[in-house]
Amino acid sequence: MREFFEKHKEKIITLLLCGVLLIIVLSVLALISGAIMKVFGFEYRSIGSIILFFIIATIISYPLGLIAGALPKALLSLDKVSMPTAITLYLILDTFATFWGLRITDYCMQSISAEDISIFVISLIFAFLGVSDIKKSRMMKNNKSQFVERQ
Repeated sequence: MREFFEKHKEKIITLLLCGVLLIIVLSVLALISGAIMKVFGFEYRSIGSIILFFIIATIISYPLGLIAGALPKALLSLDKVSMPTAITLYLILDTFATFWGLRITDYCMQSISAEDISIFVISLIFAFLGVSDIKKSRMMKNNKSQFVERQ
């Protein structure tokens, strides 16, 4: 065991530091999101329960969020949909994915009580924050096609 630790010491420390940094970022986002949701009827027992709520919800909604981000990008890259349609599709799918992640977490945690409207509002805000990924994928495709044309 000691040999393993000595051999992989830098990797383990890097992994732990990245994990701590991720938790710090998620905690700050959770506190800001909790403040926004409080306006719409979000209730909680402690700051720790807010942070735990958003960390668990992030883990639960991650698989659906991957699909929500990939589907519009794929359709856009295949020229099956226009940019506004891809953005609208992304907003709907990502809001849905985040909403259900938060809703399931709310159902399972007794120390949190979130109204559907508060969950919907914060889900929509998170979806709007991710729209730039759709726009970037379109710009990357345009740059790639221009590069191919030059050759």
